[in-house]
Amino acid sequence: MNHAFYFNILKKYSNLWARHNCKVILKGEENINTKRKRIYIVSHPTTWDLPMLAHISKKNFYIAVADDPFAHPLLSWLFNGSGFLRFRKNNSQQVIDETSKIIQERHPMIYSLYGMGIGLGKIVPARTGGIRAAQLAGADICPIHLSLEEGKRILKNYSKSKKVSLPYAVFHNALYFATFIPPIRYENYSKENMTYEDYKEIAYSIENSFKESEEIIKKSIEINSDYYKNLKRKGGLKKSIIL
Repeated sequence: MNHAFYFNILKKYSNLWARHNCKVILKGEENINTKRKRIYIVSHPTTWDLPMLAHISKKNFYIAVADDPFAHPLLSWLFNGSGFLRFRKNNSQQVIDETSKIIQERHPMIYSLYGMGIGLGKIVPARTGGIRAAQLAGADICPIHLSLEEGKRILKNYSKSKKVSLPYAVFHNALYFATFIPPIRYENYSKENMTYEDYKEIAYSIENSFKESEEIIKKSIEINSDYYKNLKRKGGLKKSIIL
């Protein structure tokens, strides 16, 4: 058994789930360049975005995942088998180093701009780990804006133990937007002796690109309200793409 075996299990589940719960609107596919070293920085690390990315992708990828989902036995087996990197307390530098190695080996790598809570409506600061890994690997930074149709998020709780309950979110009958934003080329952002402020500046620029993408989506829905209103919110994405 290998990474692709476990990923295919995740993809089969994700395909069924996505096709039942949403219609995926994909934009910016022309911005994907698989010939260059790259890391995909996504706007959300939520419970629905991982299966949605698996649904969209034609081949297996790697992703850094928060520690909490590993508490579920099935997810732990699946995530470990898929080679997903596990965020624990005080292991951020290890994850950055492992991420950089994966990028250098030219595997698709996904890293969230934000930590846990963003999908629950919390204000979460942009983080720099994925940017550091990209700079260390000499790679492009490829932002992916993931956006769920407004008003479709449903909050639930998973019982980790008798005393601990973890919040998560799901959705049904929704539009899901995946927008590939033009990449930030390594040669355009990297410089010697980069500081924390340099990394933060890049993180803020990615954050702003996500906000601009969200505004474009909202305006499009407003201008073409009849079109979006009549769209069938099932079927997922009709094709898969290579990340």
